[in-house]
Amino acid sequence: MSATRPRLTVDITPMLEDEWTGISVFTRRLVQALERSGRVHLDFGIRMTRIAAAEARETIRHGSGAFLRGRLNDRPIDAFEAINPAQPLLYPSVKENFGLARREASTIHDISTLVMPETHDVANVAYHLDPLRDQLTTDEVVFCVSEATRVALTDTFPWAAPKTRLLTQYVDWPGDFELLDRNQPTVELGRYAVVIGTIEPRKNLDLLLRALEHPSVAASDLTFIVIGRRGWLADQALARLRPQAQQRVKFTGFVSEFVKYRLLKAAEFLVLTSVYEGFGIPAVEAMSLGKPVLASLTSSFPEVIGDAGLFFDPFSVDEFAAGLKEISDPRRLAELAPKALEQAATFTPERMAAPVLDWIGA
Repeated sequence: MSATRPRLTVDITPMLEDEWTGISVFTRRLVQALERSGRVHLDFGIRMTRIAAAEARETIRHGSGAFLRGRLNDRPIDAFEAINPAQPLLYPSVKENFGLARREASTIHDISTLVMPETHDVANVAYHLDPLRDQLTTDEVVFCVSEATRVALTDTFPWAAPKTRLLTQYVDWPGDFELLDRNQPTVELGRYAVVIGTIEPRKNLDLLLRALEHPSVAASDLTFIVIGRRGWLADQALARLRPQAQQRVKFTGFVSEFVKYRLLKAAEFLVLTSVYEGFGIPAVEAMSLGKPVLASLTSSFPEVIGDAGLFFDPFSVDEFAAGLKEISDPRRLAELAPKALEQAATFTPERMAAPVLDWIGA
């Protein structure tokens, strides 16, 4: 059977990162979804260099790029082998090189640099946008992580629309997390909501901080645990708050997947204040644990969250406060919890692998 399976090269450059978040995790999940299908023979590359399958799988086992970087640094220059240009080449993120294979596809995650350039520094905008037209031109297929991303992309580049296909992600908490969690001390943080984001314009966490002074929010007993770095202007933003309000916001900084799992599992619900997100995997992570989501009514959130959450205008403190009051009600939480599990279950490895397998005719 393996001799008849089509071959596909996957660029795993995102997995060189030490701390896997975002696109690094997306890449790992995509590789595992494709391998799980049993319908394709995978080869691996980093930029122009072929990577042995055993090295790629060992990197996944380690959950960090440190292992693979060490192997590459120790490799003699004459031991490097170019990827096979005859095989389709898939980039789980942006393409750094063009024309390495006869058939290429790349993945568009987040084009906030295109639709909201004012929320990024100039260098970041240039890094993402300068090669985008060439990327789209040289792609046979352009995978988009959500319908919202696809629409935003094709509004600017309508000629690319026939190439676009959806490629949605799934959540796969390690199987031992539940057992490990049961053997840990109970998370004792009182009633709290997890917040994903940083204090920067696009993530819009400033909305939450301003809402803490709203009468209905101030009367709530909820604490907000922010998973993420403090970001731009955090100290200045926090300094505007009364001491009592400041104490209700706790920043974790970077946390491991297990710590994130524990924090989400013990939370009341998840809050996403972003003005724009390409997909919003934290929503699926929370829903997979039965946690509803309070999210901005924007970009990909409605299609990802569906009926498993409540939405608010990301520029309205009053709407946020009203949504927070509603979702904090235990009866509303009980109503939304099963919907969260049902919605998360629609994002599967099979669904992620399907459009790639269709592209290569597997």
